[in-house]
Amino acid sequence: MVQELRKNKRKIQKCGEINPFSGMVYCADCGAKMYLCRSKSLSNEQEHLKCSAYAKDVNDCSAHYIRTSVLTKIVISELNKLFETVHTSEDEFIKVAMENSIQSQESELKKAKKLVKQYEKRVAELDKLFTRLYEDNVSGKISDERFEMMSKGYEDEQAELKIKISELSSVIEVKEQKSADTSQFLEIVRKYTEITELSPEIMHELIERIVVHAPDKSSGHRVQQIDIYYRFNIAVSTTIADRREYDKKRKAA
Repeated sequence: MVQELRKNKRKIQKCGEINPFSGMVYCADCGAKMYLCRSKSLSNEQEHLKCSAYAKDVNDCSAHYIRTSVLTKIVISELNKLFETVHTSEDEFIKVAMENSIQSQESELKKAKKLVKQYEKRVAELDKLFTRLYEDNVSGKISDERFEMMSKGYEDEQAELKIKISELSSVIEVKEQKSADTSQFLEIVRKYTEITELSPEIMHELIERIVVHAPDKSSGHRVQQIDIYYRFNIAVSTTIADRREYDKKRKAA
């Protein structure tokens, strides 16, 4: 009777648990979300995430899955590695996140901004030159043929400069946003030193999405690639889930 009550209590608690992976795990093959397969009849070790596209139509994808207990261990491990990297080698992390050295980023930004100013100044000058050219044509100082030739040259140069300004402005915006995103991400990471449990709050603060690949059994045992994309596209962790390793841990426990 006591065992039955404990069993029922565990089932009730389990049904009330919040899934930290809700809406954040995707299938690498078809891009669909993977949904949680949870029921009273399944133990914690049996709960798993499964491709939703396959569930709707078996022809849309393959029937691959990953156990939530395994994914939880992987994510906790990768996050703790991230925390350690940031706390011990923050400059190196920033360098990788920015895909270049900070000094180089700042130099490129200054150069891009300087060029934009030069190009904008030249565009304004060309506007004045075109106005003067038009006035000279109207007053008869230059012929219509000369006006057509010179005005076309001004217009072509302006059009080319405007394209360059637009391209450089986009580069500047991306670099500045990347720098701001990296700073914001680091502020969040600095709050943590090590985690032992995974919560929805931690997931949404640090992770954009998780991509689960179909298992590979060519080696004779089940291995599965997991890609963890951190927020703001700061970095990606790629790891391999080896079933033998997690089955050993489960038996040892």
